[in-house]
Amino acid sequence: MQPFVVMAKPVGSLCNLECGYCYYLETGRFTQSQPESRMSESLLEMFIRQYIESSPGPVVQFTWHGGEPTLAGLDFYRLAVKLQKRYLPEGWSCWNNLQTNGILLDDEWCSFLANAHFDVGLSIDGTQWLHDKNR
Repeated sequence: MQPFVVMAKPVGSLCNLECGYCYYLETGRFTQSQPESRMSESLLEMFIRQYIESSPGPVVQFTWHGGEPTLAGLDFYRLAVKLQKRYLPEGWSCWNNLQTNGILLDDEWCSFLANAHFDVGLSIDGTQWLHDKNR
């Protein structure tokens, strides 16, 4: 079996910015769920368990995307790491990537992300005049 990657969107298309070019802005109106909803803890656990079980290992790649995935909250990601450790077979490891606009990142977030060895992709729009125009 070949390794694969799934991009999880724990808050769907919900975002704390309204970038003019964003292709997610309109997707929220096509869903039945509340736009402010977040993936439940039970769904998170089922996702992590089934994703690890389906993976050929020994490295399982988790990519957290959005909308803006930090809107799920820091406790959400603390739980995700705890569940990953619970369900990983012995000798396996997880690689986590968080793609974010960075607005909510503070010292507590950065400390967690560093200690949990998350790779972080920070979305920026270039020069200030272009950045400010689009956001």
